[in-house]
Amino acid sequence: MNERDRNPRREGATRRDGGPRRDGTPRRDGGRGRDGGFRRDPGPRSDRAAGGGRSSRGTGSAGRPDEPALPIDVAASDLDTEVRRDLLTLDKANAENVARHLVMVTRLLEEDPALALEHARAARRRAGRVGLVRETMGIAAYNAGEWQEAASELRAARRITGNTALLPLIADSERGLGRPERAIEIARSDDGRALTGEEATEMRIVESGARIDLGEPEKAVVTLQAADLKPGQSGTGPARLYYAYASALHAAGRSDDAMTWFMNAASADVDDVTDAELKLVELTEGFGDGDGDNQVDDIVERTAASDPAPGDTVAPSAAAESAVREPSSAPAPAPQRDVETVSPASSASGGATSAAVTPSDRATVSEKAVRSDPATVSDPAWSTDPATTDPTPTPPSSVSTDIELASRYDALLLDLDGTVFAGHKALPGARESLEKTTTARYFVTNNASRLPAEVVTHLVELGFDATAEQVVTSAQSAARLLAEHLTPGSRALVVGTDGLAQEVREVGIGVTRSADDRPAAVIQGHSPETGWAQLSEAALAINAGALWIACNTDATLPSERGKLVGNGSMVAAVANATGQQPLVAGKPAAPLMADAIARSNASRPLVVGDRLDTDIEGAHSVGVDSALVLTGVSSATDLLVAPPEQRPTFVIGDLTGLFHDVDAVRIAAQPDWHVTFDGDVATIDGDGRTESLVPALAAAVWQAVDDDQIDASLLRVVGANHEISRVLESVGVGSVR
Repeated sequence: MNERDRNPRREGATRRDGGPRRDGTPRRDGGRGRDGGFRRDPGPRSDRAAGGGRSSRGTGSAGRPDEPALPIDVAASDLDTEVRRDLLTLDKANAENVARHLVMVTRLLEEDPALALEHARAARRRAGRVGLVRETMGIAAYNAGEWQEAASELRAARRITGNTALLPLIADSERGLGRPERAIEIARSDDGRALTGEEATEMRIVESGARIDLGEPEKAVVTLQAADLKPGQSGTGPARLYYAYASALHAAGRSDDAMTWFMNAASADVDDVTDAELKLVELTEGFGDGDGDNQVDDIVERTAASDPAPGDTVAPSAAAESAVREPSSAPAPAPQRDVETVSPASSASGGATSAAVTPSDRATVSEKAVRSDPATVSDPAWSTDPATTDPTPTPPSSVSTDIELASRYDALLLDLDGTVFAGHKALPGARESLEKTTTARYFVTNNASRLPAEVVTHLVELGFDATAEQVVTSAQSAARLLAEHLTPGSRALVVGTDGLAQEVREVGIGVTRSADDRPAAVIQGHSPETGWAQLSEAALAINAGALWIACNTDATLPSERGKLVGNGSMVAAVANATGQQPLVAGKPAAPLMADAIARSNASRPLVVGDRLDTDIEGAHSVGVDSALVLTGVSSATDLLVAPPEQRPTFVIGDLTGLFHDVDAVRIAAQPDWHVTFDGDVATIDGDGRTESLVPALAAAVWQAVDDDQIDASLLRVVGANHEISRVLESVGVGSVR
């Protein structure tokens, strides 16, 4: 047993070429070697996993998927004692199986990342609330090139453990998902800037690659100049840093400088973790005739003998020449530009290979659609006032853009209250929009008071088409979470409706309504019947040591009459009485969102909701795009001052916005809209599309807030003319005090 087998978190967690592998290559098929080439004879996975000995299947509980084989020579004791302590919350048999799967993850992480990921998934299914397990799962998914899964798991691990060293991995996973702007956002966050040492360098490498992805190679160069670029160092860290810097220089067109820094990288790369020598061969062949390999050997030897000064910096073409093209199955071609989009582990970010494998579900950058009939500010695109809106508006039968928002995704994960309906009324445009879209629809609700069949009945009464399979509730996720922590036959005290009690019974847990029955857990969901007596029973059980799970923590519940008291307000009462905090299943926590993604089997889902603190933050927790609709709890004013973890990808007035051009409603700088600042006053001017006004304003305000240019608490927004002011007023934008 070597040291690598004893600690699954460390291998890969702090070494990254745009990510954390020793060779820096997130590999979907497990087939790349250190030099960036394909392994010629990988051999059968089962043979490699077993290490030549007999193996046994994992023995999960009933209903748990088959687990990969565990060789008999793998023991829980192979894990470091400190690591095993993290598993003490599990029962002994389960902890042993989890530990053995973690050992297998570490053994297989480099030679067979796909099988390592299967072992990590098995461990996660058994111990999904253990931070170490989620961290290992995230690293395994990252190394297998499963960017969505990696981002979700690493975020969960960071929430549980508080480990900020995972931020570079999370940022690089965002690059893998085709979202370099999010990677930069993470790098520039307070936590990202607070990183030190190797983690800080890793984050700079990732940010540099993201800058190249966005066609900003000069900014990529500047990003890395803050790192320790002193030549003459050796080892994996300096080699990768030099390589990333060379790549940025090359992308910026500074080929001579790039050559120098590729030489530095090759000289420092004693463990052969980059393909710097190969890049030198490519570059020297471009400079003249002769034997490229011999030239490179001579150059590297001369470089090792006499280190160049820091001023001899260079710029590589690794970013441009080794960029990974989007797979042919992608929904839309990426736009052509001078520097191609690079996958996270590619050379643009200091990757070890010049052609990294990118996931098939990686989102492409949509081409900017050309408007043939631009809207004016008099269009009612942002009207969300029922008094001024046609109660049954119809989505446009044709649009003047090439790509509609909904068509860019393979599933819509829709919130219900405040998004699709408000109480007993369908929201304007919702029925027609959901009937028209061809994108798969799933209804994801924090409301735990109804069974899926009851939700379907309500939707059908309002005129929507829906099936129980399309409904994912926080009650289902909370019950599943409960089953992960309790043994079958245990008893839980239910604070909520009979529907919640049924979900608990369906996972093999008994139900009680009294603390006198000594329940092993309390599960709390919304019910209009919950009062002092029910909350007191919960407090008694929790104070006696019962596990506490909340279906959601929504403080309010939207209705046609206004905001009502939500489950979160009642959870807060119990928390105040007990001094305890619950595990949370619903949004913004990851369990409900992860269940919805699994149910939809989507690779490019879009979360659509009305609350920044649940729907949008929930999308962030699992690393997917989101669209805020301004028909419920969160307003446009709330959007402007949203913290980074609550910032959506898009903003639309209502569900008819699913048919707007994807770029027109993306929160980013928009054509023909301009925002200027005078102190804490933002003025928006222009004549662009109406639906692009709020996205343009939000992007500018966020940038100003992040750059400490304005005080968000004093922000005031004004329109440059009457028409713009009218649109701002229609969405409630004004003083943000």
